[in-house]
Amino acid sequence: MRKNQNQYMAKFSHYYLQYDLNDLFAQEYKAKRQEIFGEMLENDKSISFILGEGENLKHYKHTVRHLRINHNIIVMRIANDSKKEVIQDFKKMSVRHEPPCYVIIDNRDHCRRVAIQRNREAWASTGSVAHVMKEVLDQAMRRNCHIGIDMRPQFYPKDFYKAWRLHEHHTSGLRFALTDREVPEDFSSELQTDDSIMGFALKVNEESLRKKYKTELVLSPAQDNTPLLVDQDSVYIRNLVRFHAMTGAPIVIETSDGARFTCFIGNEEDSAKIKTSEMEEGFLDTLFGEAKDDVAMAEEKVMEFVNGIKYVVNDNEQHENGAEEDAA
Repeated sequence: MRKNQNQYMAKFSHYYLQYDLNDLFAQEYKAKRQEIFGEMLENDKSISFILGEGENLKHYKHTVRHLRINHNIIVMRIANDSKKEVIQDFKKMSVRHEPPCYVIIDNRDHCRRVAIQRNREAWASTGSVAHVMKEVLDQAMRRNCHIGIDMRPQFYPKDFYKAWRLHEHHTSGLRFALTDREVPEDFSSELQTDDSIMGFALKVNEESLRKKYKTELVLSPAQDNTPLLVDQDSVYIRNLVRFHAMTGAPIVIETSDGARFTCFIGNEEDSAKIKTSEMEEGFLDTLFGEAKDDVAMAEEKVMEFVNGIKYVVNDNEQHENGAEEDAA
């Protein structure tokens, strides 16, 4: 598959699995918990995502693919069970509507990452997808082996600099998206010193709003194949971060392994944002036969994406990369 500018980038929210081993009988199955979990998602018929009763019963259809290069990387499509109003023969009627989104699960040893596609045409939120999957998988796991399961969102640190430090050794670029809203009038008074570059950015932002352009500032290292270092004492950086805190525009951290982490620097109420990464949706379509492209290449791209967002725990389900990543 050849990447082009028109390729749609699917955005995924970061979740992670957590096994509940508190049941007395869970210890008997502890060593095989991931194997049992994987068997539930072995194929399209190994589990049914059904919730509710009577008129409220919903059946969320799904399809499953395992990467041939690593069977423990699971790619799913899970469809919402909803209704949609359409017009037929000049009459309004309600029809069944089952739009899907992608879910990628890393079930390698000690890995717990779940990436859920943000697709509001299909689901109201990634939390809705996580809820359906968690409820069904938790019930099935408890019946089979007395082990519970939870699917939790992973949040960005409230502090942008803390977020960057988590990736500082392989950060390849920072993208400061300019806002599509008016800049608060008091922003200029918030600038820490006279900063000609920031002044230029504000003028670009004003012109972008007027002409309806999408504009961003990109910072990259001066030398190739070296990490981008962020100077926290730089007036330029501090003003850019303050700009994004006041406007709600995102900052994207790009890493050398191809991952993209979208960071929102909001106020106390808005700062608990779920981590996100992006990949070309066409690679996922290829796995399900909806695009005539190289399946091997598509699998390599999915593997690259999963490796860039790994979430690793120890035997006691404790995250090994630092609890500060999950602070909400």
